[in-house]
Order: sequence, then structure tokens, then C-alpha cells
Amino acid sequence: MRSTWYLAFDPRPRARLHLYGLPFAGGGASMFRHWSRHLPPWIELRAVRLPGRQGLHRRPAFTDCDRAVRWLADSLAESAAGEQAAERVPFALFGHSMGAMLGYRLTRLLRHEHAQLPVLLAVASWPVRGAEAGMPDPASSDERFLAELRALGGLPPELAEDPGLLEMTLPVARADFRLCRSYAYRPEPPLPVPVAVFGGTHDPVAPPGSLAEWQGHTDDYRGLRLYPGGHFFLRDHLPAVAASLATELAVVRGEAVIHGEAVIHGEKAQASMPEDAPGLAGT
Repeated sequence: MRSTWYLAFDPRPRARLHLYGLPFAGGGASMFRHWSRHLPPWIELRAVRLPGRQGLHRRPAFTDCDRAVRWLADSLAESAAGEQAAERVPFALFGHSMGAMLGYRLTRLLRHEHAQLPVLLAVASWPVRGAEAGMPDPASSDERFLAELRALGGLPPELAEDPGLLEMTLPVARADFRLCRSYAYRPEPPLPVPVAVFGGTHDPVAPPGSLAEWQGHTDDYRGLRLYPGGHFFLRDHLPAVAASLATELAVVRGEAVIHGEAVIHGEKAQASMPEDAPGLAGT
């Protein structure tokens, strides 16, 4: 039976790992449309479709973190129930901003319920203690809300110039930022899951110092990778981020890695640490 809670733009029935992508506030599955071309054939990218958008328009968007995570855990369990135990494919999580927060809380819930854990949790642009600054206020007027989104870099020109599209997407974006504000940091023991962290060098929501704190929340810290840019550094560095992520997945899964490089569709893709999608883009 075809799943409705995620979309695989490039289905790979023989994949040895499923990578679930969780979007930023105001974003959707489309942010992962081009990811598969940068990932090796043994990984299938599954873009999560959150309620309120792309395929689940009739369901209200979540405004509470715990309810959203419960839905994600139930969706994962439903997918697993449709597979034979011997054929169950391992999975990993990648989330950008709000998606990183959801991925983290989902992993915590799965551990609490003694469920299957991801082989890797990859988080981008979200401090483990929560974002305390730089986020648009969902209670502000449309004019101010849009101005704050624009200042963050989350309002694509094609969307800003389309009043009809803005009218459709603004309610989802507001709901997502309410969801972000519902997040409450809880001190807990380190996760028994490898954690890899990604961020922008000039991100006002998740500055590098705040991202470094992830190290204390896992028994297997895979490092912090910083890329030039702000909250949406991913737009300019997708090939490098995907290659780095593929290498980490190869390491934890025991797949082929050649001198720190992952094999991507028969070619080598550099996966070293750098030194220096349609829809409302939030956190």
C-alpha cells in the first residue's frame, strides 16, 4: 500500500536505508525534491508530508510539538507494520530547523517506547535548547510576519509576488511557528544514536555556538559542519551537505567509503567539513 505521509521522488525498492527528510517551518516535502541525485543508490530519500500541505491539505497543520511527534512515531510504526521483520529496512532522520527539532524529539520518543531507533540523526539549523531569537512571531500582523520571514531569508521572490499563493501558505507557516514555540527543552541522558550537526556560519536562529551543544546529547557525536551562509545555507550547499551526510551514513552502516568520500551514482563526491524549495521558508 502506498504511504501518504512521505513522498519518495526517486523510489528505490532495493535501497538498504531509508532517509526521512523533515522540513523547516513553512516548508514541505518539495524541499527534498533534488536530494536523491546527490545520494548513493543504496539510500532512498523519503520526504515527510506534514499535515496542512502537499498531499495532506485537508488535515490541519500541527501547532504542538508533542502531537506532531506522536503522529510521526505512529506513521513510522504503520510503515514498519507493513514490512516483514526480516525485510525491515533501517532508517535515518534528517531535519532542517523545525524538522531537526521534530527529528530529535521523535528519536527521544522512540527510545522511550523501546521502538526501532534511527541509525543516524542529522540536524541542521536548530539548537538543542531551542531557538530563542530570530524567529518570526506567528501572532503578528501579515505585514510584519512577512517582513520577519524576508529578513530571515525565508520568503522566496516568486511567493512574495503571488498574493493567492501567500494567502494559502500563510496559515501553515503561522501554525509551524506556533509548533516551534511549543518546544520545551528537557534535560535527558545522551542518546544511544549517532548525531551529525549542520549549520550556517551566520545563522541568527542557530549560531555555531548553540549548535556545538549537541555534543552533550549523544554517545556518538559525529561533529558540526559549518557552511558559509545563514539559516538557509542548504540552498547553496546541497551537494556538499548531501555528500557529507552520505559519508556519515556509510560509516554507521558499514557501506563503502573511499578516503572520506562516499560513492554517489558511480562518482566520488567530496564529503569533508567546509571551513568557512517553493514555499514559505521558516525555521
